[in-house]
Amino acid sequence: MSDLPFEIPTNKDELRDLFLNTRRLLASTWEGLNDEIMTRRPGPHPEWSVKDIVAHICWWETFALVRLGVLGAGLEIKPVEDYDSLNKQVDDFIQTLPLEAVLAQFDANQAQILNVIEYFSYEDWAVENRPNFPGRSFMFLLGANTFGHYYEHLADLTAFRKKHLEPPSTQ
Repeated sequence: MSDLPFEIPTNKDELRDLFLNTRRLLASTWEGLNDEIMTRRPGPHPEWSVKDIVAHICWWETFALVRLGVLGAGLEIKPVEDYDSLNKQVDDFIQTLPLEAVLAQFDANQAQILNVIEYFSYEDWAVENRPNFPGRSFMFLLGANTFGHYYEHLADLTAFRKKHLEPPSTQ
């Protein structure tokens, strides 16, 4: 067992299932919330609404998709050195996006990620000694920006959902 909240996939079926199952779990945290609650700030995070978190996740998924394409072509990528600075730049943009566009992007990303999972062999996903991506696997890149990233936001989203969907106790 790893320190992660999931087992490392040992084949493509497990990789696909991990992605789909954690994505469903993530999406269930905003199921049934109305538009006003989805866009309310503060939301699950002091500076982000539910919509902002979904947009943030979508941005990182897209980032991973582009980088996987570049790496798969044998080209090199520059490592991100300051995630906080990049997140700040992204945050300024994502807060301007409409809810409908964010949810559409979330849905569209799923199909793209599934296509990329199918495109590469499991060996491609697992190898960590590529000259253009030393010490990390494609699976690490995908996981850090999808299923691993989802877990970073689940507790806040779950608590927010509970606060806004469950009736107050009558004691």
